[in-house]
Amino acid sequence: DHPACSSLRAEAARMGTGDVAVPRALVLLADWSNIFAGISLVIAFATIAGAFTFEAYKMVGAAHSITQVTMTAEGVLWAVGAAALARRSIIEGNAVGAVQQTIICFGGIFFAISGLGDGNPGKVISLRYALAPDTHVLFADACPYYGITCFMVATAWGLSGVWGLDRSKLASPFWGVAFFFMGAWTIGVISLWGPTFVDGFMRYEDMADPDTEMYKQPTFAYKWTHVFQVVGAIFLLIGGLIFGQLDNIFGCGGGDDEEESDLED
Repeated sequence: DHPACSSLRAEAARMGTGDVAVPRALVLLADWSNIFAGISLVIAFATIAGAFTFEAYKMVGAAHSITQVTMTAEGVLWAVGAAALARRSIIEGNAVGAVQQTIICFGGIFFAISGLGDGNPGKVISLRYALAPDTHVLFADACPYYGITCFMVATAWGLSGVWGLDRSKLASPFWGVAFFFMGAWTIGVISLWGPTFVDGFMRYEDMADPDTEMYKQPTFAYKWTHVFQVVGAIFLLIGGLIFGQLDNIFGCGGGDDEEESDLED
């Protein structure tokens, strides 16, 4: 029997599609893409926190290169992983899962664009620029807001779908989705949208010296938010590891054997 994620197989069984064969390569591609995306994001945010929160070094040279490369990589990997999961959901007859993963795929694309364009979300000093980038805020600067919103919507939707499932084991669909939700919303609310909401609709044109005064705005001044970015990235990584364990990609057992047996019957 092909080891597949318990939550998706349970959903397929509920919808009457029964046991379906998902290519193992597709499972591995999805899980490892999500895991390496999480690792890349932890490295990126840890590098940013080291430079701006703890001021251990300047965001130049190697530090800047590491941040840009890992930010780009995590976006590409999230997109690839989500595309693979969307395909898997289609095979299993899980329309809701396919839509959720498509939303996440777009989120990954936005993150990748930000990385490739060397975007700086701190420049989005108010809601005005998140909704309508201009010469002060480029599209690449605003892309992390669009990307994290995709993640927030998809993970909230996903959490509502697994809310009634068993949560007695860490390696379970509930906790896998819950950690993805906590990661997305920690980063989204505390590190991105929160500081941006504080300034409302402030404009660069209202500043006497925008190049200096923008660093006094919450999106730059709240340096402690970078710590929560690392925490959120770790949550996302744990979510990926949980689903990897459920899919038995580590070779040390998968999900609930009893549930697997029930689905086979």
